[in-house]
Amino acid sequence: MLSKRFKLIITSLVVLLSFTAVGFVANLNDTGISIIQAAQKIKYIGKDKYDIAQEEHKALLAKKKKLTKQVDSTNNQVEDIKNQEAQKEQEEAQRSAQVQPSSSTDTSSDNTRGDMNTSQSGQIVGNKNSHIYHVPGQRGYNMNSSNAVYFQDEQEAINAGYRKAKV
Repeated sequence: MLSKRFKLIITSLVVLLSFTAVGFVANLNDTGISIIQAAQKIKYIGKDKYDIAQEEHKALLAKKKKLTKQVDSTNNQVEDIKNQEAQKEQEEAQRSAQVQPSSSTDTSSDNTRGDMNTSQSGQIVGNKNSHIYHVPGQRGYNMNSSNAVYFQDEQEAINAGYRKAKV
């Protein structure tokens, strides 16, 4: 008897395990297929994206190299311009140093006196300290701008109390 019962229990367990195994395998098979298919899709999509990213990376490296060259070139140009400006300033300083001694030694000429050229104005220029006015071309027309008073015509200078220079 034990053997029939034992056989029945074993058979029941085998059947139960079989159904469970079949269900598990079917479920695993469905899940396994979808996992494999998904993995293949992800692998395929990932490879495409990787290839695209690799191409973008190469393009960005080339762009970075080009921009680095441009920055270096621009920096070199800036340095060249600064050097040229410094050289021009030195040349101007040398020129002004050469011009100043010659003009400072020649104080007898009235044309070189004054800190501005009042003859460029084309107006009548009066000296506010002496109340004497000068017309263009007259000696003494160039004067210190802090003393200069400008008039449109001689009558305006006379009305302001100025007299015409004798020379």
